[in-house]
Amino acid sequence: MKVLVFSDSHGRMLDVYDAVERECPDAVIHLGDCYEDACDLRRSYPDVPVYAVRGNNDWGGEAPLKTIITLEGVRMYLTHGHREGVVYHSAGQVPEYARAAGCQMALFGHTHVVYVEEIDSVTVLNPGSISLPRSGVASYAVLTLEKGKAPEITLRDTEGNLWDPQKRRKKRMGWF
Repeated sequence: MKVLVFSDSHGRMLDVYDAVERECPDAVIHLGDCYEDACDLRRSYPDVPVYAVRGNNDWGGEAPLKTIITLEGVRMYLTHGHREGVVYHSAGQVPEYARAAGCQMALFGHTHVVYVEEIDSVTVLNPGSISLPRSGVASYAVLTLEKGKAPEITLRDTEGNLWDPQKRRKKRMGWF
């Protein structure tokens, strides 16, 4: 199963749609900051399940602040992270909450910085920002899930190449 993981799209959907078209995922996870973008994906791709949480810039709406999902036998804790103390290079309490909930993975956003680490048997992932990276180039994650196997995580830039933290983002046009 192929799952795309986005965070912090902030209404800038060109690269999100490009990634979905290029990758043809079985599911999409959106980790907040712009929940409406997740709603747009649901409308545009009704056959692709979209799991989403609310971020610190998402007011109202029916999206939860955190949720737990299971895909291909992998239990995942999803949150934006702003209420769990995440900062640029720290997952805050996210791994602790995920472990307490019996999750193998913890996914968060908020910092606009890529983060991947194994903490106390929990794989912790922040895919960075698909629209406004704080360092390097915009990014998203591809999870490859097979029942009974550890999830494979691949980070990609907006052109579909392997994400390179040394690369700088090229502007498409204007503020995009």
